[in-house]
Amino acid sequence: MQTISILGSGLMGSSLGLALKKRGMPVRVHVYARREETRAAALELGVADAVFADPADAVKDAGLAVLCVPVLTIPMLAKACLPGLKAGAVLTDVGSTKAELVRQIEKILSGTGAVFVGSHPICGSEQQGIEAGDADLYDGAVTVVTPQPGSPQEAVGKVSSLWKSVGSAVSVMPPEEHDRILAATSHLPHVVAAALALSAGDNGLFCGSGFRDTTRIADGSPEVWSDIVRTNAPALKAALGTFREKLDELSVLIEKEDGEKLAQWFAAARARRRELLK
Repeated sequence: MQTISILGSGLMGSSLGLALKKRGMPVRVHVYARREETRAAALELGVADAVFADPADAVKDAGLAVLCVPVLTIPMLAKACLPGLKAGAVLTDVGSTKAELVRQIEKILSGTGAVFVGSHPICGSEQQGIEAGDADLYDGAVTVVTPQPGSPQEAVGKVSSLWKSVGSAVSVMPPEEHDRILAATSHLPHVVAAALALSAGDNGLFCGSGFRDTTRIADGSPEVWSDIVRTNAPALKAALGTFREKLDELSVLIEKEDGEKLAQWFAAARARRRELLK
């Protein structure tokens, strides 16, 4: 029976363990968690078959290890796995940025015989911790797998198969393309939601469902999102530039008091949203 190691047991890691179990996958799930109470919860909730306090111990028998921690913690955790990694082991992750991770982890794994193929399931929640785990989190999601040109096809296939086994559709693309696209579709919405929350003043009594829905993602982990912004800064700055241009267009229309053009601007936005979310 294949062993899969999950390193980190927050929302993403615990959901992966639960998903593998719910779907009856013929795998043994080993989980690394730093805190003793989290390890106990992983066993109690059915996230893991075995738990470990040392990352190297967690990956000893694993053909596939999934790093489920904030982006800037992933390279450090990969390094901590080195004493236990066997030749041919495949590492992947759930981080929201990819190019910087590839550069760092390929250096860490150099000469070990282990391979890193990045992945990013495009799903999640503002909820955090092992108790937020959801066996259906990945079902119907798109997971981007980001190999390098020299990545072994067997390793790419192993990572892709993992995400398909828990219900994801898989899209394969280079790390840099992933970061450019996600800057516009994921990272920009989060920073905009955060900026909106910071712009509302002390007017909570008057915040309706529109405000709640638009700012929901601003309730996510500050540490996670700080890491994402830091590791995808150029692409995010470009996306912010495009967003600023659209706000400037709106500002000009407001200044001109042009009702017809304002309606056209909102109509174009509605049509674009519907097209994107088909």
